Amino acid sequence: MESYTIKQVAEAIGADFDGDPDCVIACVAEPANAGPDALALAMEPKYGEDLKASSARAAVVWPGADWQSMGLLAVIYAPRSRYVLSGVSEFFEKRLEIPEGIHPTSIIDPTAVIGKNAAIGPFVIIGARAVIGENARIASHCSIAEDVRIGKNPLLYSGVRIGARVEIGDGFICQPNAVIGSDGFSYVTPKPGAIEEAKSSGRISELGKTQGFVRINSLGSVVLGDRVEVGANCTIDRGTIANTEIGDGTKLDNQVQVGHNVRVGQNCLLCGQVGIAGSTVVGDRVVLGGQVGVADHLTIGSDVIAAGKSGISSNVPSGRVMMGSPAMRMDLNVEAYKALRRLPRLVAKVAELEKIVSKNGETR
Repeated sequence: MESYTIKQVAEAIGADFDGDPDCVIACVAEPANAGPDALALAMEPKYGEDLKASSARAAVVWPGADWQSMGLLAVIYAPRSRYVLSGVSEFFEKRLEIPEGIHPTSIIDPTAVIGKNAAIGPFVIIGARAVIGENARIASHCSIAEDVRIGKNPLLYSGVRIGARVEIGDGFICQPNAVIGSDGFSYVTPKPGAIEEAKSSGRISELGKTQGFVRINSLGSVVLGDRVEVGANCTIDRGTIANTEIGDGTKLDNQVQVGHNVRVGQNCLLCGQVGIAGSTVVGDRVVLGGQVGVADHLTIGSDVIAAGKSGISSNVPSGRVMMGSPAMRMDLNVEAYKALRRLPRLVAKVAELEKIVSKNGETR
């Protein structure tokens, strides 16, 4: 197992340290399970007792921690715990092992261009005229269709599917079994049918019953910016005419669905099972909590946060915190929920008043 000094780790992640700079560590561990070769992650005071009881010699601790009384030889300070954790986790990450070069079972079209230092695993298929930047790491059973463009330093885990003409920037990370560039879910009826009637009148007549659907083919593709990350089993649909777009630095959690023609801005977080319907525009720095659903043809401004399971069915101005289904401003949703909790008491009071009024009417 490879080992490092506390000074090496601190300098690599840009953090302050104290104590013996040559204290050696080989791994990271939770405080309760930390042995003498582990860097214990005790970044908040609540972990102090576990740390003291462990055999750790080095730890990541909160500012002001009395680390010497805990029997430690050296510490790294974490004024913002999760930010320091991101650096520590990157330093100790076990990189996906893909031998450099192209595995003999892979099938790469002779017109494809693969950048230098590529590591391409077994059973990868790369289509005609695809261009992939330098330092690519592509795990087994990935397929990359014709005319795809991928920038430098991509990491594709097993089973990723990238459709035709998709364009992806530098630093792309894609978790297993994601599909980028699938057909958009776009259909039309030969005559105005149930959907149009329901939207306009809220009902469905005999004439409005749908007889069948005709496909609208997806002629656009998908464009992802730099440093985009896509979680496992995500699906991003091609645009109908214009491209579906996702901006620089945006991160998608597992099982996110982005519909056709959607445009998502820069540095957004789309958490697990978020679904964005077609042609919606999402601004920059938007956070959509788990299972948020967004209707089609909407505009969500920049710096919006939507709590988990919110149902967004109308436009949202920039800077709003949204909650509920239908989603509304968080403060209004909290008040509405309080009112809902009071309804049983209110109903009981109304029933009691009805009895009093009824008795008074009988005595006249």
